[in-house]
Amino acid sequence: MGRHPIKAGTWVGGPVALISTVFFLMVSDEAEPEDVVVAALFGLVLGLLFGLTAASERLRQRRLKRLGTGDGS
Repeated sequence: MGRHPIKAGTWVGGPVALISTVFFLMVSDEAEPEDVVVAALFGLVLGLLFGLTAASERLRQRRLKRLGTGDGS
């Protein structure tokens, strides 16, 4: 996942946004637009967090390979 952080963030954030949107629509008394926005933002934030974590892992792998202390994987 560290090799493709944007793809990893998308693969995590997309389904989470979809599932949380469906969940908010099922549990709310009335389907309000704010619920859908909150669910979509939750998925976006989670995907961004996961993508940034994957990107930082990739940077760590490059640094270890450059220093010769790891095999770069």
